[in-house]
Amino acid sequence: MKMLNQFGETEKQLKVYMRNKYENPAIVFGLSETGLAIGRSLGKLGVKVYGVSYAKEIGYYSRYIEGKVFTHPQENDEIALQELSDFCNTLAKKPVVFIASDVYLMLYARNQEFFDKYFLHNLSNKKLIIDIQDKYIQYKMALKANIDVPKTVFTDISKPIENQISELTYPVFIKARDVNIWRIKVSGSKKGFVIDNEEQLIKKLDLLKKLEVPVIVQEIIKSSDDKNTKISVFIDKKGNTKLAFTLKKIHQNPIHFGIATCAQSIKDEKLKQIGTKLFNSINYIGVGSAEFKYDERDGKTKLIEINSRYWQQNALADLCGMNFPLMDYLCATGQNPENIYRFDYGKKYLNLFSSYKSFQQYRKVNELTFRGWLSDIKGDKTIAFFHFDDFNIVYRILKRQILVNALAFRNKLRN
Repeated sequence: MKMLNQFGETEKQLKVYMRNKYENPAIVFGLSETGLAIGRSLGKLGVKVYGVSYAKEIGYYSRYIEGKVFTHPQENDEIALQELSDFCNTLAKKPVVFIASDVYLMLYARNQEFFDKYFLHNLSNKKLIIDIQDKYIQYKMALKANIDVPKTVFTDISKPIENQISELTYPVFIKARDVNIWRIKVSGSKKGFVIDNEEQLIKKLDLLKKLEVPVIVQEIIKSSDDKNTKISVFIDKKGNTKLAFTLKKIHQNPIHFGIATCAQSIKDEKLKQIGTKLFNSINYIGVGSAEFKYDERDGKTKLIEINSRYWQQNALADLCGMNFPLMDYLCATGQNPENIYRFDYGKKYLNLFSSYKSFQQYRKVNELTFRGWLSDIKGDKTIAFFHFDDFNIVYRILKRQILVNALAFRNKLRN
């Protein structure tokens, strides 16, 4: 065996080494598709993975994750933390933290001292996390780092709106300043609103003001959806960029302003340079990602947003040879892993059902044919949820989709 030669040990000794290497358990906070992918990336290597959420999300049912349902942090921080501390006290070793949900990211930001006491982690300090959650502060960070950004206006609801939006060029996009408030009061899936003129903008801003939802207004970058790119990094506590992975969106849902339903790993040295410059400028630690879009009007690649947690398509990086959760785990447990500089290009991530919904939307605006969609999703890929060594997930996803389609068909007959 290659590893036996490398370590010069007997098979029995090697098993002891591997057990010690992964002796700390992992706790994944948030068990949506994002958390499920983290659990699989670690569980397949033999790491004991626990998953924490406030509901039995899809990752709860994975063979690689032992799911736990605790109190929703937004309902009661104190009870949620007590449940976590009680659970951690049952473990022989400190668990390593992996955050896959904004709800738990903000739980950490409000209670960093608690996380420092009970967990091992590679997370930036709470002030930086809170600042990044604010999209307008992100905009200011980018300007300070000399990163190109779309023109952005923060609308101060205490002042006359008309005076703040007078220099905008339409159409524009209204998006959340704080995504957690937006998800509670506006939408859990829709990222924002396209606005065609000043009258529409004032009307929508007045409505959001009544809901007490802080927002920003940005110019819309003129280019196709496949000009959306993303860099994901892992930076250790010494400031070393251990991993840098780049991808582009192929389809997104909703189209033009949504989440990637089909994406592809790419080689993009310019994106890597811009992204690492951005993260280094703010002294970032841990896993983070930044989304950019190429603007065909001026040839500049502009920042859309920064996310300071694991991203939905993290399984694609694993498929391409960059296991972000493993690097995160090894650094948190002091095992000093080497940097990884290369990954496979041209491989794809696909959420099959969501991508088909994207195709239906693109077809309505004459941007994609069925044959074109089939061509886009071809190739070596990881399909969200569909790992046949984790069959319980496959069964539940198929069952859910059958029920969704049956309800849609029944409603169609009634109408």
